[in-house]
Order: sequence, then C-alpha cells, then structure tokens
Amino acid sequence: MKTPIELLFKENPVAKISKFGYATPWASAHCEFKDEELGRKLSAVTTMLMYDLELEELGLSEQEEELMWDKKLVELEITSDDLDLDEDALWTVRCDDESVDPVRAIRFYNGGLLEWRA
Repeated sequence: MKTPIELLFKENPVAKISKFGYATPWASAHCEFKDEELGRKLSAVTTMLMYDLELEELGLSEQEEELMWDKKLVELEITSDDLDLDEDALWTVRCDDESVDPVRAIRFYNGGLLEWRA
C-alpha cells in the first residue's frame, strides 16, 4: 500500500506527512508545515467552516448570521478569501512510490492533524 509522505498545494510541497492512517473513506495524518503561518491559517479555515455549519442550525436571520460570521472571521484572523484554501482542486499528496493523488474534503486541525477523503 502506498503511503502519503508530502502535502502539495497547487503542486508545490507545503508539508511533510507522517503517522498516516486510513479508515474508509477517511484518511488522516500528521503534517508539519514548512510555513507555520499557513498551517495556522488552514486550521482557522477548518474552524470557520465548522462554525458556519453551526450557525445554519441556529435559525438566525441572514443579517444576524452575517454579523456573527464576520465577527468569527476577525477572531480567527482570516478573510473570506482565505476560505477558498479548502478547495479540493488545490490539494494533492505525494506518496512514497512518487505518485501524486488528489485529496477531497481536506480539513486541518490544531496540532498538525490533517484529514481528507481518500
């Protein structure tokens, strides 16, 4: 079985991957970013996406939801443009056999945890 060893963003290496695991259909690993700020930003993007799902369940007016959304972006120190960083087409993994595989539904968490649909 091939094992992911490197995370690529727009075909450029951004993190080393270790502690790879797989439980259909989810893969998980630990990643060590070359640029720690990118890792922090990606974790904040995942936090914002989960927050957005929580907001939808509250049944708030569009205006209230937008105010809370904007406040959370400021709190996380990201912009709405940063949310595009989770687009599937941007991310791939290089494996130990040198193949490059796409990843979908990628999520980044504090401490370097990475999850994606394989």
